[in-house]
Formats: sequence, structure tokens, C-alpha cells
Amino acid sequence: MTTLNQDIASHLYEIVDGTKVVRSSCMEPQEYEKAVNYVRDKEQLLFKTESNRALFGPISELTSIILIFLMVLAARLVIEDASTLSSLLFSYLIVLYRLLPFLNRIDSQRSSLAQAESVVDLVIDFLNPESKPFTTSGDHIFSGLKEGIRFNHISFSYPGNQETVLEDVNLYVPKGTTLALVGSSGSGKSTLADLLPRFYHPTSGQIEIDGCPIQDFDLHSLRRSIGIVSQDTFVFNNTVNYNIAYGRDSVTQEEIEEAARRANAYDFIQELPQGFDTPIGNRGVRLSGGQRQRIAIARALIQNPDILILDEATSALDTVSERLVQKAIDELSAERTTIVIAHRLSTIQNAEQIAVLSKGRVIEIGTHQSLLGKKGLYAELYETQSTQLQDASGIENEALIRSLRLTSYDTRTSLNSMLGSLSLLAEGLVEDEARS
Repeated sequence: MTTLNQDIASHLYEIVDGTKVVRSSCMEPQEYEKAVNYVRDKEQLLFKTESNRALFGPISELTSIILIFLMVLAARLVIEDASTLSSLLFSYLIVLYRLLPFLNRIDSQRSSLAQAESVVDLVIDFLNPESKPFTTSGDHIFSGLKEGIRFNHISFSYPGNQETVLEDVNLYVPKGTTLALVGSSGSGKSTLADLLPRFYHPTSGQIEIDGCPIQDFDLHSLRRSIGIVSQDTFVFNNTVNYNIAYGRDSVTQEEIEEAARRANAYDFIQELPQGFDTPIGNRGVRLSGGQRQRIAIARALIQNPDILILDEATSALDTVSERLVQKAIDELSAERTTIVIAHRLSTIQNAEQIAVLSKGRVIEIGTHQSLLGKKGLYAELYETQSTQLQDASGIENEALIRSLRLTSYDTRTSLNSMLGSLSLLAEGLVEDEARS
């Protein structure tokens, strides 16, 4: 029972924590079926447990009645006038075996109700469908992007919050081009990207693909055509094979390995204890951040999406990992319509469009060079990052020079000591020869 409860809790935690991956891969039916199978297994186990418990109760009751009868019978055999004693003994046993356990059960139930009372309102609110906007699916099957994506006067506020996150956003992304979204934290970049796979619905305005509102498309066909790689990469507590092939109905081992090669992940996967069959632990604890990112990129590659969303995919990586992941991203985004949420502006200089957001509004849009020429917010951000990089580079160079100086000093000291020893040794040899 303990192991089964752990499996259920782990599975439910994963599908809730990785809900964006599950929804974007259209794996809700499969994950629901897994959860149902777990519940059925637990039902069978609980049925056996309760059956044994129900059987134990009557046996215990029967044993108690027999013991009481034997005690009363023994009292009558030993004492001639035992009617009074038998009555007292019978009353005492009734209180002992009946009343006290009943009072204990009442107290136990009272404690359980007191503990459950604090979460009842949360559960009722969670199960209430009226407080949640359900995503409906359209009738048109999305067969691929042909012209472009248009964000038409998009405004958005999160449910239950009056604060406007996006306000009157107008953007157009032609097929095969890259749109980069930049701005400070909280400017609405990730929220705007989440509207495209319909994780949220605009408060006002319309998102159109090839001139058709996205709510008219079949939800599964739309999401299967969108690949998402985010900064907080989610991987399942399963094998490398499972994570790369997640979301695909049928996939061969050759396709998985090819996707891993294109994502610069094949070499480190081969070094794992069981290769592609290696379990990677809860949230990929056995892998580094860069390795998890490359697994996610391989997963996106194997889905072969028309539209790609990159949400600060390299911002939390070290320099070496960033280079490997960036190469994999370049492979992934080649000839695809891409929306990039960028923290490091050096990675988006070749984007056809760069939109600068501030407090939910697009305040600048253009290419890298044109935005630098405007001397606006983008130019300020770029200059700030360039200065930080130069300072970091200067510190590294200074540390390197200091290290070289110390190494040079240590080397000179060692050489001087060695030369002195050789000189003394040579003088000793000359004196020995002169004496001889």
C-alpha cells in the first residue's frame, strides 16, 4: 500500500508540476488513463484490506461473546447465588467492550473532521467548474502555418486579478521568421507567448493564424504544431527514451537517437550508465541544467513543430552549457516560425523582429540595428549588458594575469633553488676531483 501511494503521489505531482509539458504535448488522455489505472489498483488493494477488516470484526465479536458466556457460566458453577455477581460482571464487560471503543471512535472522527475542515473550502473551490474558464476546441484541423501569426489588439488580465498584464499588443510574425520579445521582468513576455498555445485566453483582442482565430482550430492539432522550450525545463521521472519521445504516438529508436544528435545530447546520453534507458530521476536530478535543456530540445525536435516558442532557454546556464544549448536551439529553430523570449540580447541579434515590452505594452519594434539607432529602451538594455559582460571579462582577465604572475613567480623561485643546488653540487664535484 505504501509503495502504491508513493507511485500515485509521484504521478499526480508530476502531471501537475509539468502541466505545461503535458498540455502542449496533448497527453492529457494518456496521463488521465495512467491516473485511472493507479486508482483502480488502489481500489482493489483497499477492497482486500477492508474485506479482511470486515472479517476480523465479526470474529472478534463472536470471541468476546463466547468469553463472556464462559465467564458467566464459570461464576454460576463456582458460586451458588451468582445472579448479582453475574449481572455486575455482565454490565462491566458491556461497558468495557462496547461503550469505551465507541467513545474512542467518536473522538477520532471528531479530530478527523477538525483537520479536514480547513481544506474543505479549498477542495470545493477547486471542484467548482463555474470559477474556471474551460478551453473549448474548434473544428478546424491545423495543418501547418502558411502565412503568419497576428496578435491583434491583445489585452490580458489573470482571472481574479484586475491588474492588466498586456495592453493593446499588435504584432505580426510572418512564416519562417523569428520574433524576439525583450523587456524587464514582469513586462508580459511569457504571458504573451502562453496565449498562442491557448494556455490562457486574451481578455480582449484576437490571435489569428493565417487569418483564422486560434479558437476555431482543433486544440490538439494546434498544440501538437507548437514546440516549447523554457528556462524551467521539466523532465519526467523516467528514462531518457521516454522523455525524448514524450508526446509522440509512435517513434523508433533511430528517430530518438537522431533527435538527440541534433540537440547535442547524444554524447552525454551514451555516457550514462544505461544509455538511453537510464532513469534520470525526479525532475531530472541526475542531469545538469544544460543536459536537461538538450533533452527538452530533442523532445521538441522529434515533434517537428511548425511554430517554436523559446522562453529564456539559456539564461540559467553556464558558458559551456549555453554554447551547446544555443547550437541545439539554432538547429531546432532553422526554417521555423519562432518566438524567442530573450534575456541575453546577444542571442537575438539576427532576429527579423525584436519587440520591446514595458508594463504590458510594445514600446519599440524593429531589427537589432534599427533599435540601437533609436537610442531607446532596447539600446539602454543592450549597453547595460555589454558593460556587464566587459566588466566580467575584465575581472576574468585580471584573475588570469594574477594567476600567471603567481605561476611565473613560483616557477622562478623553483628554478633559482634548483640552479643553486646544481651549482653547489658542481663545486663539490670539482673539489673532489682536485683532491683526488
